[in-house]
Amino acid sequence: MDGLHLALRTKSPAPPLSDTPLPDNWTDFATADGMDALGRSWLALQCAGLDGVLRAMLVVARPGGPFQPIAAWPTPGTALAGLQQPAEACIRSGEPEIRHPPHDGDAGDGVRVAYPFLADNHAVAGAVVLDLLPGTDLPRTLRALHWGIGWLEAQAVRDRMARDQGRTANLSAALDLVALANEHDRADGMAIAVANELAARIGASRVVIGLRADRGAHLLALSHTAWFKRKTGLARALSAAMDEAMEQRATVRLPASTDEAVRIQVAHEALHALLPNDDSLVTVPMPTDHGPVGAITVLHPGALPLQSLRLVEAVAALLGPGLEARHRARRWVSGRAVDMAADAMAALLGPRHLAWKLAGGAAVAAVVAAALVPMPFRVSAKAVLEGEVQRAVPAPFDGFVARAMAHAGDVVTAGAVLAALDDRDLQLDRVKWAGERERITLKLREAMAKHDPATVGQLQAQLRQTEAQARLTDAKLARAAITAPIDGIVMTGDLSHSIGAPVETGKVLFEIAPLDRYRVVVRVDERDLRFVQPGQEGTVLLYGMSGGALPFTVQRVTAVAQADGGRNTFRVDGVLTGSDTPERLRPGMEGVGKVEVGRRSVAAVWTRSLVDWARSFIWAWTP
Repeated sequence: MDGLHLALRTKSPAPPLSDTPLPDNWTDFATADGMDALGRSWLALQCAGLDGVLRAMLVVARPGGPFQPIAAWPTPGTALAGLQQPAEACIRSGEPEIRHPPHDGDAGDGVRVAYPFLADNHAVAGAVVLDLLPGTDLPRTLRALHWGIGWLEAQAVRDRMARDQGRTANLSAALDLVALANEHDRADGMAIAVANELAARIGASRVVIGLRADRGAHLLALSHTAWFKRKTGLARALSAAMDEAMEQRATVRLPASTDEAVRIQVAHEALHALLPNDDSLVTVPMPTDHGPVGAITVLHPGALPLQSLRLVEAVAALLGPGLEARHRARRWVSGRAVDMAADAMAALLGPRHLAWKLAGGAAVAAVVAAALVPMPFRVSAKAVLEGEVQRAVPAPFDGFVARAMAHAGDVVTAGAVLAALDDRDLQLDRVKWAGERERITLKLREAMAKHDPATVGQLQAQLRQTEAQARLTDAKLARAAITAPIDGIVMTGDLSHSIGAPVETGKVLFEIAPLDRYRVVVRVDERDLRFVQPGQEGTVLLYGMSGGALPFTVQRVTAVAQADGGRNTFRVDGVLTGSDTPERLRPGMEGVGKVEVGRRSVAAVWTRSLVDWARSFIWAWTP
């Protein structure tokens, strides 16, 4: 209703009515192809068939705009003063309106009739207003209007159907173009395909597609052109025209239509000056939820038809989000990373997103605490428990294994028999040397009886040699039973599967470690070795005794590296310092050892490996 009020009272020019009287209203009525043509001829025929009509006006609703008069009778220049208020009341109520001129402030005592007509959705499509002379047969006039208004309603329905068909056709064509665009992975490929196809469909001389950028619209495609320079005057003018339309978030046409809102066209006029062969220029923004992401500029020889304009708008609405997504997907540092940072800052500093603000505050507090709050700094590494000493039990002589009484893992006491070697050959040797000693002794006595000094000396030497061999045999017999040298646990050695197997002198048969004296061996990574010094305290948690950690003191840091899991590690020895040693401790137990280094900030402790790597990397690549 406000639209009708403005259309009748403002001084802005309405669509001009024909200044030439129709020679044959019936011919024009029969051949009319729209509401404007039909309305003029229908109003002329309707008023000519009624008596007492002084003047008349036909008002219709424009698509997407206000109600406007399209015909007047008896002449196109007939004054319409006084007919506005009945038309407004009729359109507002949707019912016929009958008024007398004095109510409108005009002289005379005639009657003014406003009769509405509807569209297919029962909405008011317009109204006809008649100014009747006094004494006019009002019932007859109303009946004539009631019968004749059907032509206007039918035309309104036809116009609406034509618009719907046009929108359907535009939507189908737009979907075809979007499907064509989706065949491409890159934004520039999509833009080129759409620009070429759209230019061919609407008969445009050029179609240009660009995306919003910080320094002006970025031109992606120019129809029928595989490559173009983006720093030319024409490219800058196209970019400025797109920015102008995107800033206004509305379609900008040059020359502008008389029935559309006034738009700023400075950049479009500058662009049009560079294009003398193009009669019209249209720029349509590509909208998204967060504003236009780009624009489509159409250069068309002659005025761009309304149907083609609607097609361009539909393509812009459907193409914008997909084109922006593909363009963002091809960027990283200058695109997605910047966008994510901007979104995060907007969420943290904007008026909403309380959860983001709380999370951001918590993150800042955590960073500050990590940089300022000290914590104990411990160097962690794999650890293994070893005996303080480890005694080896070798084979005393060459022989064969006769019995095996101990196995690895057995707890033994000093003097306990671990295994025995076969002593049968030694027993024979013992008998042999005993017999040899008796024989030599008899000869020695005979030589002494004969007073033969030379023979006595020789026999005495042989006797001493025989006695030495006998004592050696006795010693071997005494060592045939292999015993434990100390109290402890058998670490290695199992001869139960080697009964009868030969052994060589000096071969280690068993290794025994004590159960009351241990040392902790920590394999420290070479990057943390600089923090470890003798005398530092530490704790070790053994996997087999997870109930509590055992304290130890660093005793020695060795300078010999050993590869462990792809990294160099150094052996750090420590001694247990606890007063009570658990009975379940066994040499060879593994776990994790931590050496107390001091106190550092949380950030320094957690990021030391990253900082060390960064320093090494920078130093390696610095000339």
